[in-house]
Amino acid sequence: MRSALFALANLNAKLQVYNEETGVIVATISKRLGTSKQDVIIKVRRFDQTAILEVEAPDPERVQQLLTQISAYITDGAGRVQADATINWVDLTRQKESREKRQQLVNRAKGLIPGISSGSEQNLPAVVDSQGPESAVVLDSQGNEIVTVDDGVNELPPPIPDNPGVLVKNYQDKVIELKVDPAVFADRTAYLEICQTCNATVMRGSKYCSSCGRPITLEAVQPELRGAAGKAAQASLRAGLVAIVAIFVPFIVLILPELISGAAGSLSFLEQLNQSLTPVRLTIAALLGVLPALLFGWWAVSQARKASWYQNLNAMYDEPGRLRAAVGRVLGWMAIYITAAWILFIFVALFVG
Repeated sequence: MRSALFALANLNAKLQVYNEETGVIVATISKRLGTSKQDVIIKVRRFDQTAILEVEAPDPERVQQLLTQISAYITDGAGRVQADATINWVDLTRQKESREKRQQLVNRAKGLIPGISSGSEQNLPAVVDSQGPESAVVLDSQGNEIVTVDDGVNELPPPIPDNPGVLVKNYQDKVIELKVDPAVFADRTAYLEICQTCNATVMRGSKYCSSCGRPITLEAVQPELRGAAGKAAQASLRAGLVAIVAIFVPFIVLILPELISGAAGSLSFLEQLNQSLTPVRLTIAALLGVLPALLFGWWAVSQARKASWYQNLNAMYDEPGRLRAAVGRVLGWMAIYITAAWILFIFVALFVG
């Protein structure tokens, strides 16, 4: 609740409702130099050891900004909150200085006009005693003092104190200073981390994000990596075996019949092969042998490379399927080279024979 409230204060939101008992915060954020406004609703649902944060806003970018800021406050603690609070005080101090300079310019301009006095006494800034009846103390559900409200509606806060609190503007445009409790905003960086996907705060060492379910550690993705590496290696080996079988088809279709027939004569082997290279045999050898050998050979090499990519990751503590991938790569390249030799041999037999 405090982190959400401080995140809204960092966005210069105007607080409408803040109730720690029900866990509801309603605020208004100005956009486009105050020409438009957005209502933001934040709900905190408490459980035994955790809580669920719900943010409702019309702008998705604003929701992402709030979630990131809240997660940073929960993780970093009081140091991050006080740093942002100091920046808010610096901005207000600069606004006060700018307003005083503008008032001085107006007084000088009035002094140059005859008959109009500068009215220095009427333009002195109002001073409100923080200990007088104009100040009030607001308590939280445990009875702890958390804010000091100044009824000076348009008055800016005093110069930056030694321990600045977070400044929030309520629905009456009153400036509220919320003191940072170091016991509540402890440094949790040693125990918590931020999910890079949904910006949720999770325990350090968790394998998966409790909010979006995405893996956080390398150990969480090791089973998937091992499975992908094993599948790629198995696919490489199968494709290599199919390619090796396919390279025997041209031999069975083109050369084996000539060897079995044992046709004798004065013709050389290339001349006999030239006569046996009919269009039907060439088509069968190309469709059942040459083309499958090339395709499956290249697929075996590709899957072997994919398996090697998975196996070389630092997240892998072993090398599943490395032998199968290596055999598949060798068979794939062998099928490609032998198929290229078959193509060259057929061209030589056609033109030389």
